[in-house]
Amino acid sequence: MSGNRGSKRQYFGKGGGRRGKDNESVVSCAQVDENNPIIQCFRGYAAELDAKHDRYERIVKCGRDITIESKRIIFLLHTIDPRKNNQQKVCDEAKARLENICCNHFAAIAKELQGQDPYQYARAYTNGMQEFIEAFTFYEYSSGQDISHWDVIQKKLQYNATKEHNDGELFAKNDENEEPRDDNVAAEGSVGDGKEPTNATTMCLLQPLDFTLGLGDLSGEIMRKCINSLGSGNAESCFEHCRFLQELYTGFLSVISPRSRDFSHKMITLRQSLLKSENVCYNVTVRGGEAAKWGTTEDSSAAQLQFHSSKDDDDEGVFF
Repeated sequence: MSGNRGSKRQYFGKGGGRRGKDNESVVSCAQVDENNPIIQCFRGYAAELDAKHDRYERIVKCGRDITIESKRIIFLLHTIDPRKNNQQKVCDEAKARLENICCNHFAAIAKELQGQDPYQYARAYTNGMQEFIEAFTFYEYSSGQDISHWDVIQKKLQYNATKEHNDGELFAKNDENEEPRDDNVAAEGSVGDGKEPTNATTMCLLQPLDFTLGLGDLSGEIMRKCINSLGSGNAESCFEHCRFLQELYTGFLSVISPRSRDFSHKMITLRQSLLKSENVCYNVTVRGGEAAKWGTTEDSSAAQLQFHSSKDDDDEGVFF
């Protein structure tokens, strides 16, 4: 029985091999008709998807560069020390580097998004946008300015796309006093003259959610600034930082139905930063002059600033 089974397997194997050769010959004879309209349609779909994926990867790379540079700007702003009197110098350098991000990295993203649906590529640079908002608002806070509105920052990310017939494209930043224009409306030339528009406006989309999440990240930098102020002996500024965090936390509590998982995480982080800042102010009030010395000891500060979540503190009430 075993011999017969083996011979049968060999027989079928030879037959299968002959059938495979016949199939290969049939496939080799069959060729794809490139003139077929269905084949041409799918070739166009493939080229469109490849272009979209390549554009998405280029935007992701720009977003990473924005994240890295924004973190460096935040580290630079933390070097402000009233004892060295270097606030103006550090703020000027941070401002120049922020403008460099707007003129280079965000301009490159705006160029990629020209003529495209910006919401399809929003996830590609959302992390970089949030980090930029954190760095920009932290610069405004460190320099004594008011936090800019979302619409003001959106106008800073609008650019003029000048189109010429054979000279390519030239992107120039919009003037802040200039009225924002529609992306599809040309500034010069008529619609029916058969010529390409000579001037158009493009922008890098800033979603309100990204702006809000960037403000949530700002709370961590304000908390570090509060602790650093205590360590440097500037105890009065600790109360100013704490009041700012309280107002920011109150504003976040007023948001109803955020419909974002990230927003809930930012609320937890914001609350932790607020509690740490309040602990610093508490020690300044209770210990007085000893608070600065307390702030320089790592063990005691870590023990005091450690946050323990409790189910009894989850209810924040209703904000009206």
